[in-house]
Amino acid sequence: MYLLNKINTLKITAVLLLCITTGKSIAQLAHNQYPCAECAVYDNNGNDLKGFIISNKNDLNTKGSKVNEYSANTWGYLQVRSALVPSVNKTGEKKGERNFGEPIMATYVLYKTKDDAQSTWWARECNSPKGPITGKKVKAEEEPLAIPDVRYETITNDLEPKNFTIVEYYNNLYNERDYDVLLKNYMLIQNGTVKDPSDYKSIIDFHNDFLKKFSYVSDPVLMKRSFITLLTGTSGAKYIGYFNVVDGKLAGKLEAIDFQYERDKDTLVKKVFTKLTGGMVYVYGDENFDLEKPIVMYARAHDIRLKRRHTNTTKKFNEDK
Repeated sequence: MYLLNKINTLKITAVLLLCITTGKSIAQLAHNQYPCAECAVYDNNGNDLKGFIISNKNDLNTKGSKVNEYSANTWGYLQVRSALVPSVNKTGEKKGERNFGEPIMATYVLYKTKDDAQSTWWARECNSPKGPITGKKVKAEEEPLAIPDVRYETITNDLEPKNFTIVEYYNNLYNERDYDVLLKNYMLIQNGTVKDPSDYKSIIDFHNDFLKKFSYVSDPVLMKRSFITLLTGTSGAKYIGYFNVVDGKLAGKLEAIDFQYERDKDTLVKKVFTKLTGGMVYVYGDENFDLEKPIVMYARAHDIRLKRRHTNTTKKFNEDK
């Protein structure tokens, strides 16, 4: 049985690696409702919460401490990674046993608190991208986790009053709907994007100022508007952010700008706009990084209204008709 489970685990890992390299997420539905919680936490061939903690504890504390320091603890910082875990058979002769043939995607989460750190995990029932979110604590092994695990609601409730939450992800298998539901304002940042931790200060200060340009984000008038932010970090690195208003919250992503060729500008602009849902897009910031022309051209070609806003503006986004 051990050998069979090992072979099935390797099959799951192979599928996961294929999806990572192709950039495709797994949305194959499972007949079983729940993932194997013990697998997600302790027993998934290292692709589990325990393994994520072992590999990332120091990095979490280093970066998370900077975010807490630079924001005066008004921003949250998460590190997340996703992996397939077997589901649990709900009927039949093998009821209660692990089913490696119908895996469910689990998300492992590390959270840097004000004084310490916490970990958690969640998944979507039946592996449906829109299914109910599930996750539970698991009885500790002989050796407890290096970062204590809590129910995911404990972390999301703590993040509720934060101005923004940085979600640093380690593979492309995340489900944005998870963060739309569980977090307030958030920005996804791929691991390795911010190479100098001092840039977190620039990112935080800039986007705190950006938030001040809203009377309130939950205004229904903003639902059909999207936002692009452009800033330079303390290190000199250039960043572009892009956000939609989802359920009265800012939801988006931050990327580094690093052009190798002229055509890279058009590629980046197209990528950004395909993620934006608003018919009106604000470009916020005092720099354009040679992106003004491709942004204007793309907007004209796709009948998107553009508005430019500099950081010294006193007008609120809510005031525009």
